[in-house]
Amino acid sequence: MNRIWQWVKDKAGRIVSSLGALLAGADLDISPVKDSLEGLLSHKGVQFITVALFLGSWLRHQWVANQHPKTDPLPPPAPESAR
Repeated sequence: MNRIWQWVKDKAGRIVSSLGALLAGADLDISPVKDSLEGLLSHKGVQFITVALFLGSWLRHQWVANQHPKTDPLPPPAPESAR
């Protein structure tokens, strides 16, 4: 089980990217099923899921951004007289 968990952790970025690529062509508009979804989960449940998905996306973005080394900012451009 440890090897499987390690593989999933190692491939998490690729797994999420693959799912995103698959869903990129999908129409994710929930308007046609919104009423039945709210009937099943309640309005607050749908809101919770929406916020949770947004938060998960933001946290993944932060994690990926922290994987890259920090670079020094560029120096300011040289004045016209020095060119």
